[in-house]
Amino acid sequence: MIVPHDAQGQPISFKVPASWLYAGVFTLVFCLLLVGSSIVYSTLISRRLIGYSQAIAQNQKQEARLSAFSQKTAQLLGAIDQLVSEENNLRQMLGLKSWKNQARLPFDLKSSPEAKDKISLELGRAAIKLSERRESLDELKSWVKRIQERLADTPTSWPIHGRITSGFGYRSYPWRGTHKGVDIQAQYGAPIRATADGVVASAGWIRGYGKTVVLSHQHGLSTIYGHCSRFNVAPGQKVARGQVVGFVGLTGWTTGAHLHYEVRKFETAQNPMAYLDMNVLSASRMWRGKNGSI
Repeated sequence: MIVPHDAQGQPISFKVPASWLYAGVFTLVFCLLLVGSSIVYSTLISRRLIGYSQAIAQNQKQEARLSAFSQKTAQLLGAIDQLVSEENNLRQMLGLKSWKNQARLPFDLKSSPEAKDKISLELGRAAIKLSERRESLDELKSWVKRIQERLADTPTSWPIHGRITSGFGYRSYPWRGTHKGVDIQAQYGAPIRATADGVVASAGWIRGYGKTVVLSHQHGLSTIYGHCSRFNVAPGQKVARGQVVGFVGLTGWTTGAHLHYEVRKFETAQNPMAYLDMNVLSASRMWRGKNGSI
């Protein structure tokens, strides 16, 4: 009912069904809920969009880092490959076989799902190559150490410095036949030095050689110093490399002052030039056995 304020006006009345009232209230409530839910939903969507944008930015940063890390890993693999090449060159100089890759990845690189991650794959390869290099380096160190230990007991230094007047092998002058050593020209009385650590096997007269010192060394080797004028050692005495064992003379069959120097292995004459000035590389090539042993 609508009642006017002046006395002359007539009140207006009308009836509204209860169902209309309920419908209006329901519609109002529904509109309020719809607006409220829209606000809440839009807020949630906005937050998610912000989170997605932050995640995308973070992923881009991670991808950039992974790309840089992948490049560094590739550089590491390249450096390892370079080391492998240089190491195999060293093995070739030492007379050793090239290192064969024995380590394997624990999965198939082409088909396994674990191999899909490129960086993980590269890291796995780098780890295996580093492990191989470590084993190969240990093998090389062990080999060089054995060579050095044997070199210390091998007659590799010169007994005296001078010109070689007669080499090893057959000769026709001054006596025809096989020359079992080398003749080194030197002044009379010049000191003769041991070419390796050893023990004096004998120091006396030998037919043809005159006054001669014989030293016994490791690995079946012995050295002979002939035509001495006098001795500086006695039988059974231990001598060190470079120690004076005698002095150049003219004893025995000789046409002038010089040193006749021999190297024998198990009493078989060897060419002394194969031992003089020997180093780790030449010794490694000479001594390497078929099974890789000395």
